[in-house]
Amino acid sequence: MNGNSGYWILASALWAACLIKAPGLRHRRNSPLSTTVCGVLLLGGIAYCCANPDVIGWVNGATGVPNFSAPLVYSLLTAESALILTLLVYWREGPEEKARCAARRLQAVYGLVIVALVVLFVIGDAPVEQRTDFDTYYAQTPYIREMILLYLTAHTGAAVTATVLCIRWFAGVTGPPWLRRGLRVLILGFALNFGLDFSKFAAIGARWAGHDWDTLNTLVAPLFAFTCTLFTGLGFILPVVGGRVSGTLAAVRTFHRLGPLSRALRAATPGVVAELPVPWWEIDLRLTRRVAEVQDGRLSLRPYRDAAVAEDALVRVRAAGLSGAVADAAVEAAVLAAAMAAKAAGGDAEAVEAAAERDDESAELPLLDREALVRVSGLFRAPRRAWQAPRSAPASPLHTRTTRP
Repeated sequence: MNGNSGYWILASALWAACLIKAPGLRHRRNSPLSTTVCGVLLLGGIAYCCANPDVIGWVNGATGVPNFSAPLVYSLLTAESALILTLLVYWREGPEEKARCAARRLQAVYGLVIVALVVLFVIGDAPVEQRTDFDTYYAQTPYIREMILLYLTAHTGAAVTATVLCIRWFAGVTGPPWLRRGLRVLILGFALNFGLDFSKFAAIGARWAGHDWDTLNTLVAPLFAFTCTLFTGLGFILPVVGGRVSGTLAAVRTFHRLGPLSRALRAATPGVVAELPVPWWEIDLRLTRRVAEVQDGRLSLRPYRDAAVAEDALVRVRAAGLSGAVADAAVEAAVLAAAMAAKAAGGDAEAVEAAAERDDESAELPLLDREALVRVSGLFRAPRRAWQAPRSAPASPLHTRTTRP
């Protein structure tokens, strides 16, 4: 690994981020926002690849122009700046047509900047190849000097605009937590561009004043460039990756917390168990199946549900002075436990079901949401507390409106 490996690492990181975002394009083919995000990451990777001194030497040699890479890299970075501002416009603007018009204006302005960069390079004179210190070496060369200053001005303008827009957006955003975290990282990434541009401006100004501050351009500026690129790329993918990871972890937790209730119902009502295996990595599908099996198990035990058990559990809950969702879970756990015991003892399901229908033909067993099922399952971890001495609170409408749960 040589001193230029950082360019390859950054380019690879940006391309990897692009690959992470790319699958979403299949579902949002007409979304300019998704397309622009991928464009920023892809173009950023290409720019860092071309900014690698090894690649600069190869491009210059292949074209026969000593510093052909200079306008090439400047143009790529300018185009990336335009795409970043376009992306922020799509994020911020409301009506899509308004966003498209603003994006077109931005692209037109930065397109003219790219044309001017090429023209200035063509009419200027840069015969000596400079792979790492082009900016300071030609800081006083007519037209080449203007090309360098134009690029830095456009880059600084984009950095200021992007930082301000992100700060304003962050102040008013009420979206998912990972979106806010991503914005924080983006703000830091864009702000680090100021260090990059200041280092280059200072090195160029020193050349004009007859001093040698080239280290700012050759060592300090690249450090800022690498750091801000890493933070910017991370900021773009953090809302997506963070959201996915959080969702997966939440699904895993819910799946395992439903385990006690699921195992009890599977043992009591084996007919509800699905036979088709599900891969271990398909956690969302496994969770969906577990919830479905639990709901089916509750329905299968309906003939054995006893209103007297629910009433007794309700009395215990009220005596404990508890209320709300935990109380509902304790009553449901008591009813399910008694129903499982009745079924295991060989109760007459048909007679019980017929009696239930005579009492209330319209009574139905409501399905519980995942949070409610998790609370019931938690009580199955401590059976005595769940249905013999419940420590939860007053009954829910489920237990007060019907005569038979």
